[in-house]
Amino acid sequence: MTARTDPETEATRPGALETLGRLLARAADAVGIVMFLAAFAGFIVQIFFRYVMGTPLVWSEEFVMIAFIWTVFWAAAFLVPIREHVTFDVVYDVVSPRTQRVMAIFTMVVALVAFGLLILPTLDYLDFLTRKKSPVLRLPMHWIYGCYLLFVVGLTLKMLGRLLRLFGPRWRDAL
Repeated sequence: MTARTDPETEATRPGALETLGRLLARAADAVGIVMFLAAFAGFIVQIFFRYVMGTPLVWSEEFVMIAFIWTVFWAAAFLVPIREHVTFDVVYDVVSPRTQRVMAIFTMVVALVAFGLLILPTLDYLDFLTRKKSPVLRLPMHWIYGCYLLFVVGLTLKMLGRLLRLFGPRWRDAL
């Protein structure tokens, strides 16, 4: 004998893809928090050694800068919802949901093309940076600025996800 499932709870139960998405979002949050804490801790260490100990550290300023760059690009790619990025929504907010859907689809397609065109030049520039190192920590510059490629790829995937949701049956949720 098989157990019957309630169709209402079956429809509201999250799928494997949604569960994976939530897990990845929580992991991205954790990484963002750690990166921010690293930048903040480096900043506090820098202040302590400069003003309390009277001997500024050479490496701390560069460390804070690198941690801040990574934190900003990580947050922009993985933590900030796609609708919270800079938008010009004066017209968008006053039109019907169907028109908003068309505008959102158009915006996502244009942005996906633009970000897709950024990937190869970014790879080329990061390849160029393999020959350079940071002044103090001597870290390869392509590792320092590799977060930009992560940003481009991450935001591209988020935009692609929104575009697919806009074509789905629950497209109003993607507006």
